[in-house]
Amino acid sequence: MAASRYRNFLHLFEQWPLDKSIGNRDLGLLIRKRILEKFPKGEASTINEAECDVTYVSLQKLVNDLSRKRWARAVDSNATGSTYNDLNSALSEQSLKEFENEGNKKLFIKLKEKLRPPRS
Repeated sequence: MAASRYRNFLHLFEQWPLDKSIGNRDLGLLIRKRILEKFPKGEASTINEAECDVTYVSLQKLVNDLSRKRWARAVDSNATGSTYNDLNSALSEQSLKEFENEGNKKLFIKLKEKLRPPRS
């Protein structure tokens, strides 16, 4: 039975996008690593089937955006007032390297400056 569960996870990985802009901090990469640790011998691995099934169902809900679809929001917003693309850009590897090069400023101040809307 581990073989079918292993194949299910491989299929799940195909659906899960990897964000290369954030390097090794990507959630999809971490999930792949953890699942492959649970299946060290691939389909021939011995696993806890109940735990495996719970994990699979949870990840399947995430990859299909079940909660986002069930409780859709009228307006996409966040505490900073920034757009998704602004936040994604601010958390990229390139932006984090720029933050490191700016010296002793606190991280919050750097993010605030990066996300501040342009003045007109």
